[in-house]
Amino acid sequence: STSSTNNQTVCYGASYTIGSSTYTASGTYADVFTASNGCDSTVTTNLTVLAQLTVSAQAIGNATVCSGSSVTLSMVGYASPLNTYQWSDANGTISGATSSTYITSTAGSYTLTIVDVNGCTATSNAVAVTVLTVSTPVSLTTSSIQLDRATMNWATVTNANHYDIRMRVQGSAWSVALNNIPASFTAKTKTGLSSSTTYEWQIRSACSTDSSSVSAWSSTQSFTTLTPCTVATNPTTAGITLTAATLTWDAVAGAWGYRVRYKKISQPWSAWTYDTTNTNSYALSSLSTATAYHWQVATMCES
Repeated sequence: STSSTNNQTVCYGASYTIGSSTYTASGTYADVFTASNGCDSTVTTNLTVLAQLTVSAQAIGNATVCSGSSVTLSMVGYASPLNTYQWSDANGTISGATSSTYITSTAGSYTLTIVDVNGCTATSNAVAVTVLTVSTPVSLTTSSIQLDRATMNWATVTNANHYDIRMRVQGSAWSVALNNIPASFTAKTKTGLSSSTTYEWQIRSACSTDSSSVSAWSSTQSFTTLTPCTVATNPTTAGITLTAATLTWDAVAGAWGYRVRYKKISQPWSAWTYDTTNTNSYALSSLSTATAYHWQVATMCES
């Protein structure tokens, strides 16, 4: 009979087979083989099952970024130069991604597989990378239009960090920038405008704190500031009778209406009677006979 010693090392979870015997745990095993001539041969196997190889992966910093930015993925802990590395995503192995770190700007789930000097393999946990995009604001309106100001409105945009608005006098270059409007806002009032002027504005969403990831500019919105009210001219009293009279004046372009007030000259200033009319005349009735009255009219440019 003969004998021999066999030293074997296998990875965790693997097995070693000799003859009809299979071993999965570290230990010393003796196997006897009988040749056709009846001679026995004893093989002693010293089997070492290596500790389980593990690897973890992580995103350095935030795994959620705005479109145009990137995420750095890395192995957790020491990356031995004796190991080999391979990153994979849902489509399989990533060509050229054979370092312990990997930089990506594409959303997805990423894993790292390593092979050590013993040929043992381990695959990491999956790291989910999310890439955010923002849409162009919609539901645009302009409200509270006055002589020198107006309020621009829009609907909130998911994932927006802030909004930027640009404005211009119609037909000119963009000259007014209202930037870094907080994401919680859905309206912005611009003051200091010129009266009787048509303005245009557009708005965009920004995903990041800067302008590296922004939506397209919205469609162009326009509005015209109010025209200042001018004093009505040529006030005239006509059709005077014992108890009535008709007050007239020249119509004012752009007027919404007029505010009229009148009283007896002998009465105090607190005795004015007020009324509103949408035409450039006003009929008085039930007046006192043989009495002197005076009256005034003011232009109203909005209700």
